[in-house]
Amino acid sequence: MDNVETKSKLPKVPEKALEALKEGIQSVLDSKDWAGFLSAIRQIHDYSFNNRLLIMLGQTKRGWPFSPLVAGKTKWQTKFNRNIKKDEFVKPIWIIAPVLINKSDENGNPIVKADGTAEKIPIRFRGVRVYDHHQTEGEEIPTPDTSAMMDQLDCEVSDQVLDGMISVARRRQVQVLQDVPEVEMGAALGRCWFQNNGRADKIEIKSGLNLATTVSVLAHELGHAILHNRDEYQEHDSSSIKELEAESVAYLVCSYYGVDLGGRSFQYIVHHGTASDDVVADLLKSGDRIFRAYDEIVTTVDQVLKSSL
Repeated sequence: MDNVETKSKLPKVPEKALEALKEGIQSVLDSKDWAGFLSAIRQIHDYSFNNRLLIMLGQTKRGWPFSPLVAGKTKWQTKFNRNIKKDEFVKPIWIIAPVLINKSDENGNPIVKADGTAEKIPIRFRGVRVYDHHQTEGEEIPTPDTSAMMDQLDCEVSDQVLDGMISVARRRQVQVLQDVPEVEMGAALGRCWFQNNGRADKIEIKSGLNLATTVSVLAHELGHAILHNRDEYQEHDSSSIKELEAESVAYLVCSYYGVDLGGRSFQYIVHHGTASDDVVADLLKSGDRIFRAYDEIVTTVDQVLKSSL
């Protein structure tokens, strides 16, 4: 009974929002530029993958360049001292957000998390208005600080980035073996190994790779280690959604640290070419997974970089 009741209460995304998401995904498929799409939407940190896609689509429709300068009316007023222009209030970019209620136990008592706050569950989704900076007026928007030490690197990377990524693996109890002989690796640059319980426990990297390539390969294999289990990894091939996820993680991490991956293609996206229901479901499911893995990696690496200053 519990499973049936839980399933019946799962929130549904409004049809109009799904159509907008499908339209946005189709535009990515048409452009055959998954890498460019990832590079753009990684600039927005406060929204889910689905909402980043809706924001990008809303800006494109209005003829504006993609920008992370998007917020709700209250945030524009309180954080930036800017107001929505008179004629723009009725022209928001619509995103979707869950309506949350307190989760209760079988006796109807609220379930409290370790931090003392009530655990929440979504019951439905609602539309939420956000506005691009073009729709606002007021004080000048502060220029973001882009002086981070890795931003200007081009195919060069600090040893400490590699150290930080090894720390990510260590926290997950994954051993990283570098300089594995070519005779053992064959054509593979990297491999991820999994325990019988399905969790990753070892990553191997081929010998003879330069630092930037080692970083990119490790980022890819960390994507597998974070996102996939043994069965998923063993069953995937170069055109599978699992490979898209791992390569997307590598692309985002390397882009963040200024490592140019060159002409790598995302063949899974190009191969499908149409936003069928299955492709839409795969990509929407993958999007948040990709960004969670990316956030986990760069958060730890940034901590290592900061501690070395």
